[in-house]
Amino acid sequence: MDYLGAEDAPSPVQHFWSLSIEEQFYIVWPLLMIGALWWARRRGYSPVQVLTFVLAVVLAGSLAASVALTRSDPAWAYFVTHTRIWELALGGLLALILDRLQLSGGVRNAMVIAGMVAALASALLFSRATDFPGFKALLPTLGAALVIAAGSVRIGGFRGLDIAALRYIGDRSYSIYLWHWPLIIFYVAQSGAIGLVDGVLLIIAILAVSGLSYRFVEQPYRHSRSSPQWRPLIDGTVAVGLCVAVAGGLLYAIDRQPIDTSLIGTADYPGPAALLSNAAVPEGVGPLPPLSKIGSDVPVIYKLKCHQQQQSIEATGCQLGDPAGTRTIVVMGDSHAAQWIPAVDKIAKDRKWKLISFTKAACPVTRVTILDDGKPYEQCALWREKVIAEITKLKPDFVFTSQSNYTSVAQDTMIEGLRSVWSELTGRGVHVIAIRNTPFSLFDPRSCLGIDPGKCVNPRGKVEREDIFALAARSVTGMTVVDMNDALCSKDSCPAVVGNIVVLRDNHHLTASYALALAPYLAKSAGL
Repeated sequence: MDYLGAEDAPSPVQHFWSLSIEEQFYIVWPLLMIGALWWARRRGYSPVQVLTFVLAVVLAGSLAASVALTRSDPAWAYFVTHTRIWELALGGLLALILDRLQLSGGVRNAMVIAGMVAALASALLFSRATDFPGFKALLPTLGAALVIAAGSVRIGGFRGLDIAALRYIGDRSYSIYLWHWPLIIFYVAQSGAIGLVDGVLLIIAILAVSGLSYRFVEQPYRHSRSSPQWRPLIDGTVAVGLCVAVAGGLLYAIDRQPIDTSLIGTADYPGPAALLSNAAVPEGVGPLPPLSKIGSDVPVIYKLKCHQQQQSIEATGCQLGDPAGTRTIVVMGDSHAAQWIPAVDKIAKDRKWKLISFTKAACPVTRVTILDDGKPYEQCALWREKVIAEITKLKPDFVFTSQSNYTSVAQDTMIEGLRSVWSELTGRGVHVIAIRNTPFSLFDPRSCLGIDPGKCVNPRGKVEREDIFALAARSVTGMTVVDMNDALCSKDSCPAVVGNIVVLRDNHHLTASYALALAPYLAKSAGL
């Protein structure tokens, strides 16, 4: 859900977020029950009634928080504990009331049918655009509760869920949940897609691995009769400790090796010079940045936390370049403007100029209504006007800007929105330098380069969009439009690596290393 991580290759353990909530449940729930029982004993109340009341309060409060947060920040609401705990509270209430339910066979039959219909309806009706969890999470959750409450049913020859194959899967569901996603992710990473035949084979493999895990790991730990009885806890702690040590050591080894930007422009790493001046590109040289660092090769503003995320409306900027400089450059726009900061920072430092960046996730410089998750991106409009006011105070010499492709906005509307902002800035004596948007990639370079680097090439005609900046700038004086795409692509293709430097860190953002390599060419094209 993080803007920078939204296009990362899926992690084989990303489904563990739900296990973390389960583990919190296992820790907190007994303490909550002990507290409720202690209070009931002191007050002379029925323990079951007190527990029922406590769980009902937890359910109501958590559901209310889920509804409220889903409206304001659905990405956050999906993962956090307090928006999900009501689902576990509902299970607790079921455990407390099931033995007191006196239901006829007809009622139970209706309950199981309604519950299964609710679960299936959730699978068919919900999509990526569904605000979830919130109220809509009641549909699958109450559906599951109805099926559980109904218990074993018979409707003619229909035995509900009391089928040997389903019982087998149900017993192993925890192991299946653990193993299904890693196997899918590793298979897709190698093959690229899952067809019908390999999908069936994957299901068989998942069931086989899960069965082994269930038999030799899950069951022995659940029903251990070892002496002493806490031996499984020691074994589990050692196993987890080894995993943490290996993973942590690997992460430390990767992170402690900085990207050596001093290599940029050398004979081994000519970068864009290979395209613009036919510089020789030696073979057998590892790419810069190395594969393990491509995704983290981002402009310094992300580390300094002055690149604003979607919810922020503050015109907070980074001060780069030469703080004592007598001239000032501003970079303004979305992440496609932010990707040029390494180059503009180098330009500013070489000339002893100040650089101030104002950038915000998915927020272009143009005065148009942008959608965020299908809703008007109001924070973007507020932020943009605040930034323009700050630029007016700063009176910079130059404003560099660029932006991504916003295909949901009509071209004429986008052009008028650009002209509105540019004319306001140039009318105040600021020279605007608009950089044409860079081509995107049909593949994630991080995955492609790790499998077959020779195939990591995009046809230029398919990944380069029309230069809307050139169209918008025709009636605006006091500005320069810069097209750097010939420094990224040859006449016909856009490779993932140019001059032994990786061009993109994901499908559409430059690596900081390649942006830095472009600094002298950007300065020349901008007339600096």
